[in-house]
Amino acid sequence: MKIAITGEGGFLGYHLTQYYKWVKEYEVISLGRDYMNNITLLKDCDLLVHCAGVNRGDGVYSGNVSLARDLINSLDEEGIKIDIKFTSSTQEGNNTLYGQSKREASKILNDYCDYVGTTFENYKLPNLFGVFGKPNYNSFINTFCYNVVNDIKVNYNQNEVELCYVYDAIKVMDNQIDEFPITKIRVDEVYELISTFHKEYSAGVIPKLDTDFSRNLFNVYREFNPHRTKQNVRHTDDRGYLVELVKTNGTESQVFFSTTKPGITRGNHFHFGKVERFCVLSGDAKIDMRRIGTADIESFNVSGDDNVVVDMPVLYTHNITNVGITELVCVFWVDEIFDSENMDTYFVEV
Repeated sequence: MKIAITGEGGFLGYHLTQYYKWVKEYEVISLGRDYMNNITLLKDCDLLVHCAGVNRGDGVYSGNVSLARDLINSLDEEGIKIDIKFTSSTQEGNNTLYGQSKREASKILNDYCDYVGTTFENYKLPNLFGVFGKPNYNSFINTFCYNVVNDIKVNYNQNEVELCYVYDAIKVMDNQIDEFPITKIRVDEVYELISTFHKEYSAGVIPKLDTDFSRNLFNVYREFNPHRTKQNVRHTDDRGYLVELVKTNGTESQVFFSTTKPGITRGNHFHFGKVERFCVLSGDAKIDMRRIGTADIESFNVSGDDNVVVDMPVLYTHNITNVGITELVCVFWVDEIFDSENMDTYFVEV
C-alpha cells in the first residue's frame, strides 16, 4: 500500500510516517513542506492522511480552511481520487476559531470524498503527547520535561486533563483499537511524576513504570535528558570488584549478556517503547545510534575498563560493534520480558 501524509514534518506527521513505514510496512512517499506543488505524487497513492494545519495565531481559522480547500482544488484539477484520513481535534465541537476551522475543513474534505466516491475518515484527536514534541509548542508535557531537566521554573495548576499517547491515537486511526485510550490526570500530578523521574534517573535508578502512561511519559522525559551515558562506581576489595548496572523501582525487567567476535556488529534495529541499557563488561566496542528519519549518528566508544552504561532512546536505530581484538562481552537490561509475539523490534541500518 502506498500512502502520503501532509504535514509529515510535524509532530504527528513524523510519528504517523514511522508507524506506517515500519509497523504496517507501507510505502510512505514524501510530499515535503510545499506539498501543493507535489500533488501529482498522489496519483499512485491509496491513502492521504491530512495532518497539515495551523494551531495558533491570528490565522488559525483561515489557515486550516484554506489548507483543506486548496488541497481539494489541487486534487480536483489533477483528477485524483483518493481516500482521506483527517486529523481533527476534540475541539471540533466547540466554538473556538480552532474548533470551527477543524469542523469546516472536515466538511470540505468529506464533500470531496462524497463527490469522487472515495472514503473519508475524520479523527477527533484528544490531547496527544510523545517523544520529539517541541517544548512551549506541542504539549505542556514536553515543556515540563525540558524545564525540569534544565532547572527552569515550571508553572502548573491542579486542572484535570485527558491525555493520549501518540501511538495509541495512531492505532485508532489504523483501526487497531476502537477508542482513544485516555489517561485522566491533574497537571500537577504530571509535573510530580516528571520531577520524580528526573530525581531517580539522575541517581542511576529506573523509576517505577507500572502503567503504560508512566512508561510513555518516562520515554518523553528521557528524550529531553541529554545524558545518554552514565558513569557507574566500581566497588573494589580483595575479592575483586562489583558494579551495579541498573536499579529499578518496581519495574518488570530482563538482564542478559552476549559475546561478539572481533569485527562483528549486532543490532541495527529500533523500538517504539522498550527502555534499554547496554554495558560492556569485557573488550572494546563502538555503539552507534541514529534517530529514525534523520541522518545524524551519535557514536560512543566504550570498553570493559570504563563501567559506562549507554541508554537506547526509543525511535533511534542502534547497533554495537566489536572494535577490539578480543571477544566482546556486553550485558543488556530491558524494561520488559521478551515476547516473541510482540517484539517491538524493527530492523534498519544505523
